[in-house]
Parts: sequence; structure tokens; C-alpha cells
Amino acid sequence: MKKTSYLVIFLYTFFVLGIIFHYIFNIFNFEWQKLLNNLELLQSFMFFVVVLGLSLTVLLIAAAKFLQFLSVSQVQKNVKYILEGKALEATGQAELDYSLLQLEEKVHTLTENLQKSENQSLQVEEKIVEKERRRIARDLHDTVSQELFAANMILSGVAGNVERLEKENLQEQLKGIADILDTAQKDLRILLLHLRPTELENRTLVEGMDVLIKELRDKSDLTVQFKHEVASLPKQIEEHIFRIIQEMINNTLRHAQANRLDIYLYQTRNELKLKVSDDGIGFEPATLDELSYGLKNIEDRVHDMAGSLKILTAPKKGFSIEICVPLLEGGKDENITSG
Repeated sequence: MKKTSYLVIFLYTFFVLGIIFHYIFNIFNFEWQKLLNNLELLQSFMFFVVVLGLSLTVLLIAAAKFLQFLSVSQVQKNVKYILEGKALEATGQAELDYSLLQLEEKVHTLTENLQKSENQSLQVEEKIVEKERRRIARDLHDTVSQELFAANMILSGVAGNVERLEKENLQEQLKGIADILDTAQKDLRILLLHLRPTELENRTLVEGMDVLIKELRDKSDLTVQFKHEVASLPKQIEEHIFRIIQEMINNTLRHAQANRLDIYLYQTRNELKLKVSDDGIGFEPATLDELSYGLKNIEDRVHDMAGSLKILTAPKKGFSIEICVPLLEGGKDENITSG
């Protein structure tokens, strides 16, 4: 209760006492003048009035506090019932009961929406995981599995005719098997690179890129050049850009037949620019409507950042993708690193 509430109760108590004593004096024909003329009697009367007034004030405050406690307890109990999904109890206050019913409806609606959202999110995640599993299985079947099968067939043929084969022919067959196994090993490394963690893992974007490129150089013959001028970026944008670059590297390794990959990342005050290009086989621009799963993911991520995307390609002319992402706050030059 507020201090003004205590003051109102105190004044109200003495106001009521004044009215009561006025009627008592009139009923029993007591004269105020006699009371005022007798100082000792007046002092006793005033002391009685003050004690009685304070006692009634304390009693009224205690009663108000008790009613307030009961009301709060009922509200707390009903809020607990709302959270537990139980039926509400009437508080005896129509306005409060109506507010609690509205609160119950809103909590129920929010719970339903949250459950629907979580279910949809889980379904999307399951679809993505299942699609990725199928892609990996397809890649294994189309590359490593076929290559190992071919090597096994050749080895079986060599083993069955080893005594009849000439030395030069035998060496040629074994060299072919070695080449197939080298190709299978390279394809397997590419698949393993694609399966690496897609999170920056508490690194900055540039630090994560350095780790990714080192791993790429260790597991493939691709020449990679990474140039950057980047200040601090929002974490979510760093994650998006990192995954976009990773997806571009995977597409280059799997489809481009490229020898070189160039990655340029530059940040201005209001914009982040990313360009990734290779010297691979490219493809017809008319087929852009049939984007691969990886390129579709890149397009979705760029749109999530309110950015723009431009793809340049032609048969035997390589592939290039340029991405521009707006930044709400520009970085400062002194924080820029380059490599």
C-alpha cells in the first residue's frame, strides 16, 4: 500500500469517530461546553479518542492488507493454474476474473503458436538432414563407389590373367588401377571436406576462413587465393558469409573441374562485398533456373541478409558469384585487417 492510502485511512477513521461522538453527545444530552471547560476531562477524552482512532486505523490497515493478500494469493494461484493448464477459480471480482480469462486465452494461443513453430522448424531441419544424407549417398555412389568398383573389376581381371600378361601390359593395368584409386582418394577427401563443421566455433570470419583454406589446400590440388579487408561484423552475417563461401568451395570441388579459386572479401562503411570465382568449366547462364541445392542455399542466405546476388558464367569461361550485403553500422579503418 502507498503512503497516501495510509493517510486516507487515518483521516477517514477520525472523520467517522467525529460523527459517532457527535451523535452520542446528542443522544445522551452531553454538552460540548462542559467538556471544554473541564481541562482534566478534556484531556482524558482526547486521549481516548486518539487511542481509539489509532487502534481503528491499525485495524482497518490490517484488514486492507489481509484482503490484498487474499486477492494477490488468488491471482498467483490462478496464474499458476494457467501455466499448468488447469481450470481457473473465481476470485469474486468480475473485472479481475475477466482479465485472468483473457490472460489464459493469450497464453494458450502463444503456446499453440510456439508448438506449431517448433514442429515446423523440426520438420524443416529433418528435411534438410534427409536431403543432405541423400546427396552424400548419391555423391559416394557416383564417385568413390564407382571408382572402387572399376578398380576391383580391373584387379580381378589382372589376377585371373597375371601369368599370361606381358610385363608392360601388366604395368599399364596396375598404373590404371593406381590412377583410379588416386581419383577415389581425392573424391573422398572432397566429401570429407564438405562434412566438416559449418560453424565458426568462436572464431572471427577471417580466422575461420584461414582454417578452411588450410584444410582445403591439404585435401585438394586446388590453388586458393583469399584477399580481404574486413573490420568487425555482426556475428549472424559472419556465419552467413562463412557458410556461403564454404558452399561455393564445395560446388567448385564437385562440379567446376577448376584449378584455381579466388575469394575477395571487402567491407566498406555501409556494405560488405564478396566475390568468389574459379577457372572451371562453367555452364550455360540459361540453366540458372535449375540451380543446385548448394546455390539455392546461397541465394536464400543472401536474401536473409537483405543482400543482392549476381552470377556470371559461361561454358569453359569459369564461374563467378558477386554478393553485396548492406551494413547498418560501418567499421573503422583502424580495425581493418588484410591478407
